[in-house]
Amino acid sequence: MGDVRSGAPSAGSSNKWAILFTVLIMTFMATLDSSIVNVALPVMQKALGAGLDQIQWISSVYLLTMCAFLLVFGRLGDLYGKVRYFEIGVVIFSIGSLMCGMSTSLPALVASRAVQGIGGASAMANNMGIITEAFPARERGRALGLLASFVALGMMCGPVLGGFIVSMFPWEGIFLINVPVGILSLVIGHFTLPRSTPECAGQSMDVKGAVLLVPGMLLTFLSVTMMQGNASPAAALALVAGVLMLVFFGLHERRVEHPLVNLAIFSDRHFAVNVVCLFISFVAIGVYELMTPFYLQDARGFDPGASGLIFCVIPLVNAVAGPISGAVSDRIGCNLLTVLGLGAFSVGLYLTGTLGMTSTLPQILFYLGLASFGTSIFQSPNNSLIMGSVSTEMLGFAGSVSALARYLGMAVGISGSTSILYGQMSIAAGRHVTAFVEGRPDIFLYGYHIVYVVTAALVLVGFALAMGRMIARRRSRR
Repeated sequence: MGDVRSGAPSAGSSNKWAILFTVLIMTFMATLDSSIVNVALPVMQKALGAGLDQIQWISSVYLLTMCAFLLVFGRLGDLYGKVRYFEIGVVIFSIGSLMCGMSTSLPALVASRAVQGIGGASAMANNMGIITEAFPARERGRALGLLASFVALGMMCGPVLGGFIVSMFPWEGIFLINVPVGILSLVIGHFTLPRSTPECAGQSMDVKGAVLLVPGMLLTFLSVTMMQGNASPAAALALVAGVLMLVFFGLHERRVEHPLVNLAIFSDRHFAVNVVCLFISFVAIGVYELMTPFYLQDARGFDPGASGLIFCVIPLVNAVAGPISGAVSDRIGCNLLTVLGLGAFSVGLYLTGTLGMTSTLPQILFYLGLASFGTSIFQSPNNSLIMGSVSTEMLGFAGSVSALARYLGMAVGISGSTSILYGQMSIAAGRHVTAFVEGRPDIFLYGYHIVYVVTAALVLVGFALAMGRMIARRRSRR
């Protein structure tokens, strides 16, 4: 496994387990929110009178906003303190959660989710960097494995709590649960998180780069998402404007002394492959986190509570396999585990795509569990490879790139899968379809199967890239 090139962990590492625990609380909160929302989407769709193409904005806008702000907050964390911007993120995320809980319409809820996304970006851009600074290389895989476990724990509690809440209370309550968790995270963090001076303090913030990057990414991603349902001239114009801003951003970054995005880091082929594989894995995660609740509730008729319990197999497997994978990677290295994980993930996704109206509960649990087992084996070692390949002053940036790959992958998975689903359902129905057709689960399942075949094939591409990286590393050591 790679090591952080500057070697020693920070001075705050004497309290490393308290630091880890504090960071994990926020991670738990963010993943809890994500999984609660996913399992509640069918209920919210009916309550708000929205189509599937509209209700997906509740998930998409959160992910897209996070993607737009992650790199900016990662750089700010490197310059002015990862802990400071981690805590700022917790505050904004908690406020956004309260706003979501008070929303009474779809537009208000979408706007509140954007606020949550900004807060999540600030926290998630810096959480891996805080952990990596606190732990020496020999324990980093274990710590990042625990991070993966808390992601799993949040996902595991989310479906159960979400199913219970929307069965017993109005859907707004699924967001309010974040507020006390956020307050707890802030209180504990005040006593545990280190207040060290950043290594690159004194460098200037690339404000012009941020002004080009954030609206460029927002315009590009939002316009692409809008064009799925309606390729209007306004959406096309927004796409052109967004792409142009990103082009100017790239040109600007090559000239500035202290860039917002250090493009040179991507010249490391192994780093680039690690990030691409991470992106691919989260495209697939976005697909099955969105598709599974609709399969269970709309096609198969499970109520939200039962659907949440079934969905729990995904994070339950992750909670067990994640820390084991991290600990094993500390002993044998990371490359083989990432290859095996992506291979198992692809097989699990393909099998999940074969589920139909007569599939038994053990089949559903096994196929979802196999997919989760694959991604659980992959995540911790791949995170270690990414964070261990950069210098200490670049940890915030590397963490924000990792988070960007995760959330952009999920956004692409959600928007891409719905586009494929709509298209294939429309073919099966012989007319334009953007929602589940009551009494015709066969139409949904036709599109559902195609979505999973495409997704499994994409993960196979990641498997091939990881295999090539492993072979190249072995040859370089001879």
